[in-house]
Amino acid sequence: NLSNFKNRLGPRDELDWRDVTMEAEQIVGYPTSFLNLRWLLNDEIANTAIHLRKLVGTNHPLLKSAKNLLIGSKSNLQSVGLVILLVSKAAGFDSSKYTGDYHDSGVLHSQRALAEIVEMKRTGHLIHKTMANLQDKEKCGEKYKDLLYGNKIVLLTGDYLLAKCLQHLGGLRNNDVTELISTGLRDLVEGDFIGDHDDDHKPLPSKPKATNEVIRNYLWECEDNLAKLGSNTFLGQGKDEWLLRTMLTSGSLLGKGCQGAMKLAFKGEQFERDAYKLGGHLAIMWQLYLDIKDFFTHPYSYSLVGAPVIIAMWEYPSLYGHIWSASVEKRPIEYKQLYYAVRGTRSMDYITTFLDEELAAVLKYSDKFPVEDAKLALQKMALTIHGETLQYMEK
Repeated sequence: NLSNFKNRLGPRDELDWRDVTMEAEQIVGYPTSFLNLRWLLNDEIANTAIHLRKLVGTNHPLLKSAKNLLIGSKSNLQSVGLVILLVSKAAGFDSSKYTGDYHDSGVLHSQRALAEIVEMKRTGHLIHKTMANLQDKEKCGEKYKDLLYGNKIVLLTGDYLLAKCLQHLGGLRNNDVTELISTGLRDLVEGDFIGDHDDDHKPLPSKPKATNEVIRNYLWECEDNLAKLGSNTFLGQGKDEWLLRTMLTSGSLLGKGCQGAMKLAFKGEQFERDAYKLGGHLAIMWQLYLDIKDFFTHPYSYSLVGAPVIIAMWEYPSLYGHIWSASVEKRPIEYKQLYYAVRGTRSMDYITTFLDEELAAVLKYSDKFPVEDAKLALQKMALTIHGETLQYMEK
C-alpha cells in the first residue's frame, strides 16, 4: 500500500535525491562515484583527458557527456551500479559458503565487480552515442576537423571501456553471468536502431496502428530475457512501443545486472527473476522521469520517442501528422506546435497512472528481499523519482 509506505518513510519533503543516494552509498559501504573513477583514472583513459581540451569550443557532444561522468548525473542513470549493489545487499547471502576476504558491508566482492562492469558497460555505450554527425561538412564549417578528431576519441574511448568490461566479465568465471550481461549489451545496441530515425539518427515514433488491428500487449516480465526482447509488432502501439524501447535501452541491462548479482550469490531462480523485474521497473520509472523532465524543460528539442509524445499519439493518431508532414516536405519538425498539441491530450493523466503502477511494482518486488536497510533505500529511490516526476508535470 503506497500510503502505508509513505508513512514508514515520514514527511515527503525529507526525501531529496542527493540525500537518498548518500544514504544508499553508506548502506553498501561504497561511494558509487568510485565505480566510475577507478576505471576513468586508468592511464589509458586519463590520457584522453589531455586530448579533450582540444574540443573546447567545438560543442562536440562528448564534452557534455564527460562532464556528467565526472560530476555524476541522474539524467544518465549513473546510479545503475548503486542499484545493483543495493539489490545484492537486500538479497543477502549464505556467509557459511564464503570465508576470508570475499565480502564486506553485506556485498560480495564479485557483486561489486559486476556493478562496476555494468555501470562502465553503459558508460562506454553512452560515450559511443556522442559521435557528432559529420555527413554534411558544410554545416560543420571550420570545426569539421576538430569534430572529426572528437569522434576518434569517442570511438577509441568507448571501445576501450567495452573491451575492459568483457575482460573483467570473464574474470568473474561464471558463464551464466557472462551470457546474461552480454545479452544486455546486445539489447542496448538493438535499442539504438529500432524503428525509424531522422537524418541525424535521432529516433522517430512509429506510425500509430489502426484501432481495428489485433493488439497484443508487451509483457516483458514474462519473456525469456536471454532471447530477443519483444518484437517489431509492438511498434506503433503507444505504451507498448515505449516499453519495448525502454527495456532495450536501459531496463534490460539494469535488470540483468541485478539478476546476475543473484547468480553470483547462488540465490536461486526465484530471486533471480524478482531481481530482474525489480531492476526493470526501476529503469522504467527512471525513463519516465527523464522523458517528463526533457519534455517540460526543452519544449523546442525534446525526444520524439519520449512517453508524452508516444502515448499522446496512441490516443490521437492525427498527431503523427506533425512528423509525417515534416518528413515529406523535407523541413524541420515544429516542436513547439507539437508540444502544445501533446499538452492538449490526456497523455499526462495516463503517465501519472503509469508512474503509480511502476512505483507499486517496485515496492512489490523489493518487499520480497529480506535485508531491511537496503530494501528501504531502493524504495526511497523509487519514491523520490516518483515525486520529482510529478513535480515537473504539476509546474
